[in-house]
Amino acid sequence: MGLIDSWDDFIVPPDLVRFHSEGRRLLVNPEISAWCTPDDVQYAVLAALVDRERGAGAAGISPRDVERSLAYLLLHYVIYLPGREPRPVMAAPGLKLVYYAITDGCNLRCPYCYASSEKALPGELDTAESMALMDEIADLGATTVIFTGGEPMMRRDLFSVVRHARSLGLRTNIITNATLVRDSAVAEEMSEIFDLVTVSMDGSTEESHERTRGRGTFRKTLHALKLLNEHGVRPVINHVVGKDNAATMEQFAEFASGFDIRMVRVMQQSALGRGKEDDATYGWQEYLAGHAFTWTHPAAKHLLPEGPKAAKPCSVKGNCGMGGVEIYVNSLGNVYPCKLITAPLDIAGNVRTQKLAEIFADPVLAEMRESSAVLGGSVHTDCAECYIRAACGGGCRAYHMADSGSYRRNSRQLCRQLRHQMISSIWAAVGAGPRTLVEDPDAFSPYLVRTGELHPVHEDWKAELTVRKSLPLVATRSAGKGCAS
Repeated sequence: MGLIDSWDDFIVPPDLVRFHSEGRRLLVNPEISAWCTPDDVQYAVLAALVDRERGAGAAGISPRDVERSLAYLLLHYVIYLPGREPRPVMAAPGLKLVYYAITDGCNLRCPYCYASSEKALPGELDTAESMALMDEIADLGATTVIFTGGEPMMRRDLFSVVRHARSLGLRTNIITNATLVRDSAVAEEMSEIFDLVTVSMDGSTEESHERTRGRGTFRKTLHALKLLNEHGVRPVINHVVGKDNAATMEQFAEFASGFDIRMVRVMQQSALGRGKEDDATYGWQEYLAGHAFTWTHPAAKHLLPEGPKAAKPCSVKGNCGMGGVEIYVNSLGNVYPCKLITAPLDIAGNVRTQKLAEIFADPVLAEMRESSAVLGGSVHTDCAECYIRAACGGGCRAYHMADSGSYRRNSRQLCRQLRHQMISSIWAAVGAGPRTLVEDPDAFSPYLVRTGELHPVHEDWKAELTVRKSLPLVATRSAGKGCAS
């Protein structure tokens, strides 16, 4: 018995989509992030399956080619046999990362700082409380603590707390503006106690960097990078991109190549914290500039040493990890789902009054980690109809919130970028080059296989943009200078 004998039983996913570029078809199954590039015969067999209700068969195609085509489509999970439909299952995530803002104090004042950091807050966890927090993090089974702020280097007991964390077997990372790494002794100690050092840097010149970070910071950060390299530290550089510096990525990549770094993590500027009052946020044009640079420019290897990543088929992503894989503890001991979602209603508890294990089980966090773009949930209702839902995982909920006002609602502008980004990675996985990835906008237009119509969510950003243009402009650019790490 061959596959052709089950012709009437095959299931075609209802929102299976196709893309076209340079004479090739790309099929994507949104249910499980599966894809393939069928040839003309294989696609004709798929079209015949779709048209079965009209009594159409695979006319003009030999039984042997029909059999082979069915096998190809079945093996790539773009059709199913009854009772064998793949069903994604999301295991309950275990806590891996804890971001600990050991102080809110910062020596800089970035206009886009998501934490709005300035001075240390009254009542911050002291040394003993910080060490006790490390004990609870280790007991909960997490693997890594990321010390952040504010500027963590402003805490005089930072290194003592870090050493205690290491004694418990925890990996210890730090995110710093590096302006306080002033001498060889500090750099040497950092090399001994931190598994990863991340340095925040916004420009490759004094002018571009100090536009946000403040006068004198460029020279200090360069000095720190040299000291860290001298002591064997290969830092990651966090590079925030917005309207002011999106066109300078090539220069920044060349600048970064002058240091021994692991990678440059490019991050989009958003309307979080002080960023709500700054008009240099990251939009579609900034995204396209970064997209073209990343996929085509030789200097991109200095930003992404391993190159831009092609996607892997059937790699289903449940969510962004907030409240599950990671949590955030602020300097006062309040626990939040992530470092970017810190409204009063988002507090799951406080480590001064509850055990961290009890807080982790709180409904505020459980609801977030149990919701997913592919299986559904209260945080991802806007993802239900998307054609990349299984691959995307719903994107960063805080970035959505910065645009939509709630982490439960999607920013259609961000969705536009995420869809373009994911389909780029899938095209790259099947061997597409720059002409498809950068020069062919039609390569990213999804058509429903069942109807031939453009997928209804593809241009939902246009409606959102129309609403925005009808609203009064209330935000103004901040005149402040400088930044927190």
